[in-house]
Amino acid sequence: MTRNDAQKFLQIKHAWEQRELCEVAKVTMGQSPRGENYTSDPNDKILIQGNADLRNGWVCPRVWTKEVTKTCNKGDIIFSVRAPVGDVGKTAYDAVIGRGVASIKGSDFVFQTLQYLKQKGYWTKVSAGSTFDSVNSDTLRKTLIQIPIDPQEQAKIGEFFSSLDGAITLHQRE
Repeated sequence: MTRNDAQKFLQIKHAWEQRELCEVAKVTMGQSPRGENYTSDPNDKILIQGNADLRNGWVCPRVWTKEVTKTCNKGDIIFSVRAPVGDVGKTAYDAVIGRGVASIKGSDFVFQTLQYLKQKGYWTKVSAGSTFDSVNSDTLRKTLIQIPIDPQEQAKIGEFFSSLDGAITLHQRE
């Protein structure tokens, strides 16, 4: 959906502006723990390594670690920065983030915008790598997004699309 489509559909009245992602959300790039600290013990810290840890838009724990490097908090957006670049999910856990992901402290609007960029092929255009695609910290942080100036409109749009995602998920389960 384009900005004009959203404005018409949601009866948005305020202006939008172009901002870098890092201006509207805190981005933390992951850092992998040492291999000897990986475990299968659910009593250790959850480790989010990449898109293999994302299922249906949510983190699904499969690996744990004893070493804390970079972290994310419950409710953060998890963004895959390595092959494939641009997969997006949320976490219901405090966790350690490995080098295949970044955590983003952002709104539902930011989450939906990142999903939209993936659908439009944006990450394919800006990713690089000879062995596998990836995006670096600068590319992710400086990604330009269109965002309503009014925070209430941002919230309204984010909630609307999140509720659509929920309805689609429920329908797919039936």
